[in-house]
Amino acid sequence: MAKVTYNERSWAIDVISSIEVFLANKSWHFKGAGGESTISNNKKSLFPDVLLFKDLTKDIIVQGWELKMPDTQINDAELISNAIKKAKILKRDSFLLWNVKSAVLHIRNGDNFEIHKSWNDININSRLEVKPNEQLWKDLLFEILADLNGFFESGEISEVTSQEILSIDEVIDVVLENTTNTAETLKAKARTTRLLDAEINLWWNSSSNEYGFTSSQTEHKLPTLAMVVLTDWVFKIIFAHILKKHFIEAKEIENIERSTSIVDAIEILTSISQKCNFWNIFSPNLGQQFISETAWNELTELNHFLSTVNIEAIEIEILHQLLQSTITTAKRKVAGQFSTPNKLADLLTRLTIDDKTKIVIDPCCGTGTIIKQAYELKEEYEINSNDILDTIWASDKHSFPIQLSTLSMAKPSNIGRIVNVFGSNVIELNQGDTIEFQNPNNGEIVEKEFPIVDYVVSNLPFIKSKEMKVLNPHIVDINDWIKEEAETTETLSGKSDIFAYIPFYLHQFLSENGKIGLILSNAWLGTDYGEKFLELFQKFFKIDFVVISGKGKWFNNADVVTTILVASKKDPKTPTTDASEISFCTLKEELEEIDDIKTLSDNIIVNTESENLTINRYSVAQINSFEDFGIPWSGYFSNLSWVANVKDRFINTSDIFHFTRGERRGWNPMFYPASGHNIEQEYIKPVLKHLRGTTNLECVSNAEAFCCSRSIEELENLGHNGAIAWINSFENQRNGTNRPLPEVLAKPNMYWYEMSTENMADFVANVNYDKSLFIAKFENRSFIDQRMIGFSVKDEYLQENKTLYLALLNSTVSLFLIESFGFGRGLGALDLRATKFERDFKILNPNILTDEQKLQIVELFRPMMQRNRLPLEQELESADRIAFENALMGIYGISEYYEPIKNSLKQLYRIRFAVKD
Repeated sequence: MAKVTYNERSWAIDVISSIEVFLANKSWHFKGAGGESTISNNKKSLFPDVLLFKDLTKDIIVQGWELKMPDTQINDAELISNAIKKAKILKRDSFLLWNVKSAVLHIRNGDNFEIHKSWNDININSRLEVKPNEQLWKDLLFEILADLNGFFESGEISEVTSQEILSIDEVIDVVLENTTNTAETLKAKARTTRLLDAEINLWWNSSSNEYGFTSSQTEHKLPTLAMVVLTDWVFKIIFAHILKKHFIEAKEIENIERSTSIVDAIEILTSISQKCNFWNIFSPNLGQQFISETAWNELTELNHFLSTVNIEAIEIEILHQLLQSTITTAKRKVAGQFSTPNKLADLLTRLTIDDKTKIVIDPCCGTGTIIKQAYELKEEYEINSNDILDTIWASDKHSFPIQLSTLSMAKPSNIGRIVNVFGSNVIELNQGDTIEFQNPNNGEIVEKEFPIVDYVVSNLPFIKSKEMKVLNPHIVDINDWIKEEAETTETLSGKSDIFAYIPFYLHQFLSENGKIGLILSNAWLGTDYGEKFLELFQKFFKIDFVVISGKGKWFNNADVVTTILVASKKDPKTPTTDASEISFCTLKEELEEIDDIKTLSDNIIVNTESENLTINRYSVAQINSFEDFGIPWSGYFSNLSWVANVKDRFINTSDIFHFTRGERRGWNPMFYPASGHNIEQEYIKPVLKHLRGTTNLECVSNAEAFCCSRSIEELENLGHNGAIAWINSFENQRNGTNRPLPEVLAKPNMYWYEMSTENMADFVANVNYDKSLFIAKFENRSFIDQRMIGFSVKDEYLQENKTLYLALLNSTVSLFLIESFGFGRGLGALDLRATKFERDFKILNPNILTDEQKLQIVELFRPMMQRNRLPLEQELESADRIAFENALMGIYGISEYYEPIKNSLKQLYRIRFAVKD
């Protein structure tokens, strides 16, 4: 008779049973244990051997345990590494290791896990001793449980309040470790199956660009397909389990076990689709049955785990977040879309869709939130479900968003109906094209013609120009169409992010009076490429509304700050009339806190302010005037009624100053030596490295720069061995990409170790401002670093008192211009445009002042120079600032506009910091 071995799996089952019995009738922090169905004899597994649950329904996991026999050391590196990986998969901050003899609790501290408690060894030293000494390890088990309960109750282990069941990105990372072996499986099958080989080749020819490759880079073909197949299986499994919350038939997914073949699993998914719809999600995909054995083991383990967790009890928002996180990790690491909040989608659709009976599309549908809101808007206006499905379209370049959008419109009344969700790159959509769909019941092909569209509503992808040129290299071809249609020589800037190109593609399939409603990064309001985008965009569209948040960010999972842009299609050859108006709307409450989005949208449309809405409405003629003065669109969310009355009092700073940028040489350790460098003082120049330590309006250098314009031969002749030694110490170093520094730092007409000292400044402005807006003055001209803008007084103005210039540069109206010139980033910092600053920054004109007036301004400004700067809102209300501004405005004859100017500055400043609220 074969000998039965008592192994980790056997012991884990006994441990779980013992915990369940021990916790019965106890009101502890955790109420039960599980994990029997996820325990695997495989060395590589996704989930812990034991799971502690917060409640009897087993829908919140508080901790995972990793179990080993005594022949595995408790400090084994691989054991600890695997346990950390599994804790991250479960999104939990602690885990327990137990090898029968010893137990150790690890708790997260920052990015690492550290030992929090160890339990004393018991006298069990081999796996043969485990079963006979059951009571001994049970006593230790009960001690561990009691201690853990105390740690949870005291807060030493952080409270688990979230129903998040796993980190899908960690799961996919582990599953994708099977990319190579799955690629080998696909390769072996393609070698013996000509049809599969042909299908893979055709797929690669059409899809390689989506993954950053060309079709000729065939070495990436099978690994890429392997990744697609593996992630697609993860999607299918997770979707099926989430469907259990809606359809009891979806519980068939629990029939996929370790022993289930891939072919049988595909049949189970097909059966679920036939009973629950969702053919877009469960339909067979190329190569999905040819994954490696290890990959399939992990996928079935994932399925077992999800079968263990009580998904039906988990809030739908948590499950939706699970799906959204999948998109980020699996297919959008470069193409970075973010899930649109429901209320933002609701506002967007209400502002854009006038006629609820007409055709709507989201051509970058992502997770499907926006198109779902368009669907519900039509329902609200009692459009019947057949007409809704006929007039709602959605597409995306990637397959997973198509699955999500299909799910977002899935309702019991729609089962058996085709939803117009399909795969396409937005730039390839053309009216009249034939779009193929599949009957959700039987998979048969149904052809539809892509229509003229009345409304486009979309959260455009946030893809920087560099990545865009890899993912969509031909998108810039739209520039030729722009030039032809608008009869212009202008094109979009080569630095434009992807959102700048897409509206011009949308224009081509919009109906004559069609509208677009887009969610865009706020970069178009305050960048150089945004200026060019706006200029061309207004040739093709009449802008109706621009909406921003004045409190909080709309996207919690992104640093990007966003806007809503709603515009109507127009003929690019017909200019917009000067009388045409644009509403610049600021939400004064967090969008999620505004209960009535319908009323909010109504107020925007009829131009009525409310307790949660501010509107500044300007005509095209007024906007042209603002632009002439130098105020960009980011400034139009404040009241600018004062501008026309004061603009003739100003002068361009470029008339008085030369602007200079800080020097950038690319290897700070060399060019900014630390103390003890032994370089001759002749080659050491004072430099302002940053303004962080500058507390008032005068600054001094805070670092030393190595500036040597002599050859090595000259240095040798002079005996300047300190400089020679310094240069030689870097000559053989390499940068992060392993290139020699002399090669990396080479510049025309300069030695590789040379940094110019020509760019000296009298005044300096930051490129990134935080809470204090200011321009500082050097006592003596100084060298500045790259993250600042310097300006020096032109020769013809050198006799003027620099304190007068400092006073004018720091007046409230100049601070307003600084605030308007940049755009706020996710953390509230102001990204200032150096080109904009140099071109359009203005100050009150000193050339029209009398000597007496100049002296008065200087004297009133001195108290502000003699104290520390204050955060802007405090600064504007300080007594010395008010006295100075009142006198300054009086001298220039614009006193009545002081408060409006100050209020405009405060409005923009508060909007910038609203993202942190």
